[in-house]
Amino acid sequence: MADIRPFRGILYNTEKVGIADVVAPPYDVISPQQQQELYERSPYNVVRVILGREQDPYTSAATCLVHWLKEGILQQDARAAMYFVSQEFGIADRTRVVRQGIIAACRLEEFGKGSVFPHERTLSGPKEDRFKLFQSTQTMFSQILSLYGDRDHI
Repeated sequence: MADIRPFRGILYNTEKVGIADVVAPPYDVISPQQQQELYERSPYNVVRVILGREQDPYTSAATCLVHWLKEGILQQDARAAMYFVSQEFGIADRTRVVRQGIIAACRLEEFGKGSVFPHERTLSGPKEDRFKLFQSTQTMFSQILSLYGDRDHI
């Protein structure tokens, strides 16, 4: 069984920003036009961190994170938690689907061993990019989607 645990998340302070102004799609589906629109939407839009357009996007991301925390735009939870997430979206035949789950920390395991297994082939360029972002910020900005069995549908 995967070793998952609560963690102290960093969340937007909704008393200072509107969530609709600061969220963005996953970095790897944002077009240059959409990136521009998100930059214009708010000086605190997460796109500035996950897909910066500055000369050095990694240093810029770290600077944004530090400033946003100091300004109270972002706040780290006082206590560790697992975060419930519910996503509703349409699929090709226009069926509405609801996907529910949790966001939690998961212990890394040696590749191919343990209870967490890869589900797709990933490219080295994006992996290197996300690792550089992690190194510069010491923060994970994108969850890794994992599926688990729940025979009892709890």
